[in-house]
Amino acid sequence: MTPLAYSIEEVAEMTAIGRSRIYAAIREGRLVAHKFGRRTVIRSESLRAFLDSLEQVPPSVAT
Repeated sequence: MTPLAYSIEEVAEMTAIGRSRIYAAIREGRLVAHKFGRRTVIRSESLRAFLDSLEQVPPSVAT
């Protein structure tokens, strides 16, 4: 079963994106996060939408 939400640490580990960059994306409104008490969580749908919104790297042209 897929988790409904992840902690900042889990997102950083799964995506290899640093915690500071994740917090910056939240501040910029690019990544939606929710608070439950002192804990910040990111819903799996929000994480997927954020990753899908990132710039796609064009494939290399083989010569």
